Amino acid sequence: MRGEGSMLSKREMKGIRLVVNNHVFPVSQTTFIVRSESNPDKSYRVTWQKKKWCCTCEDFLKHKKACKHVYAVRYYMLLQSLTSGTRHNHERPHCPNCKSRQFVIKRGFRYNKSGPVQRYFCKRCKVKFVDRTAFRGMKNKAAAIVSALDLYFRGVSLRQIAEHLELTYGIKVSHSTVYNWIKKYVQIVNSYVKGMRANCSVRWHMDDTVVRVSGRHMVVWGLLDSETRFLLALRISGKRGAEEAEKLIKEGLTLSTTRPIELVSDGLGSYQVAIEREFRSKGKNNDVIHIKGPLTAGFNNKIERFNGLLKNRVKTMGGFQNEESVNTFTKGFQVYYNFIKGHKSLGGKTPAQVAGLVSKKKSWLDLILDAGGHNVGDHSNY
Repeated sequence: MRGEGSMLSKREMKGIRLVVNNHVFPVSQTTFIVRSESNPDKSYRVTWQKKKWCCTCEDFLKHKKACKHVYAVRYYMLLQSLTSGTRHNHERPHCPNCKSRQFVIKRGFRYNKSGPVQRYFCKRCKVKFVDRTAFRGMKNKAAAIVSALDLYFRGVSLRQIAEHLELTYGIKVSHSTVYNWIKKYVQIVNSYVKGMRANCSVRWHMDDTVVRVSGRHMVVWGLLDSETRFLLALRISGKRGAEEAEKLIKEGLTLSTTRPIELVSDGLGSYQVAIEREFRSKGKNNDVIHIKGPLTAGFNNKIERFNGLLKNRVKTMGGFQNEESVNTFTKGFQVYYNFIKGHKSLGGKTPAQVAGLVSKKKSWLDLILDAGGHNVGDHSNY
C-alpha cells in the first residue's frame, strides 16, 4: 500500500491492531462494522462505494482518505484470503507421481500416535499416499500459523498474536509457541528462496543501522538493488568492520545474476576496504565505482528508507531478547520485503516479481507450500 521503504502510518498500525483485537465484523462482502477501541458501545460502518472503501467516522469524512477502520477492513480481508487459501490447498493435495489434483480422491485414514492421517488415491496413476505438506507434524491449524507469520512481520508483538489466535481460531498457545512457529517456517522458506538468483541492475546500495538486542547494540547490514528494490542481503553483526561489509557483498553476489558496476554507501571506511578486497585486489572487476560519503546525498535514500521501515518494525515489537531472535527476524523480514510486500514505486509489484523470480505476488502460505515441495516433501507413499 506504500512506497518501497516507507513506514506503516499510524492509521495502518491502528487498523492492524483493530483486527488483532477482533473489532472487525463482516455484514456482507461490501459492508463491515468496526467497533471503536475507546468506546465499546460505539462502532463505524465501512462500505464499498464507487470503487473504494468508505467509513462513517469523522476522520474519513473530514480528510476523505483511508482511516484506521478502512485499513482494518483491508487487512481483515487479506487474512481471510490467506486462511481460505490454506483450506483450499489442503482439501485435495497433488499426486506425488503425476503432480495433478484432478484425479485425487480420499481413501480412508491411517492412524498413528498423533491421530488419524488422511489417505489419498490417484485414479490416474493408481498410487496411494498420505498428505505430507510443509505443515506436517503441526497440531494447530495451518491458517493460524500463516496468520501469525504475516502479523509478526507487519509489526505485531508475539503476545498480541497469541491473544489474537485464541480469540479468532480458539487456539490457546503461548507467545513462545508462536515464536517457534515463526522460527521453523522462516527457516524452511529462507532455505528455499536462497536458491533463487535475481535479475538485478548494475547499481547497488549499501547501508547499516543499529538495533538493540538484549540490552546491547548490534549492527544490521543491508544491500539493496537500485531498480528492482530487491534486498540482496540482510546481515547482523556485533561491529562495523570491513570483514562484515565484505560478507554482505559476497552474499549479494550469490543472489544476483548481474555483477554491480556502481556501489553506493555512506562514508564508513569498512565499505571501501571491502570493495577493494572483493573486486579490485582480486581483479574481478576493476571498473567498479564506489560512490560514497557526501556524494551520496539523496543518492542512497532507497536503502535509508528501507532502514526506516526495518527500525519501525523492531520498535513496535519492543526489540529482541537474543541474537537468535534477531537472526530469525532478519531472515524472515528479507523474505517478507522481497516476496510479499507490494511496493508503490514498482506499481504494486514485489521486488521478486520485478527481478524475475516469481510471476505473481506471494503470500506466506504460497511460499511455505512451495518450499515444502522442495525441502520437506509434499507427500510420501505408504
